[in-house]
Amino acid sequence: MNQEVGRFKRVLRVRSVEREVTQGELAEHLQEEGTILDRINMLEAQRDSAVANFCSGASETVSPQQLWFERQSIDLMERNLSFDRQELDECRFKIEETKAELLHRHQNVQIMERYVGKLEERASKDIISQEQKNLDDITSMRYRRNMQRRGHI
Repeated sequence: MNQEVGRFKRVLRVRSVEREVTQGELAEHLQEEGTILDRINMLEAQRDSAVANFCSGASETVSPQQLWFERQSIDLMERNLSFDRQELDECRFKIEETKAELLHRHQNVQIMERYVGKLEERASKDIISQEQKNLDDITSMRYRRNMQRRGHI
């Protein structure tokens, strides 16, 4: 019985480690999401500033080449924003997958903890039962010996 408890405790330990690894992965994904959001916010601010500068230059004479370069710069910022938003969507998808996996692993750990607890309880009852049986044997042997000394048997 103790071997079985030990075996399942090892399985429980492995599942707990797997859960901790998944928690670490989730933390990494959440940190990555924060980094991407910061980058998106920064790019949006730069784009908004560039658009404001582009629109505010209407009173000045600007060469077509200058307008073209400014427009290309804004287009590049839009492409970068689009790429980062796509990356954010992928990251959020990974987060949801990792959360689901973490939930599954957590449930596995809880099931295993309950099972190991039941095994330990059963092993403890078996030990107590065996000890009681040994005490009963000792008591009956003493009783028989005392009866033999008294000559009743």
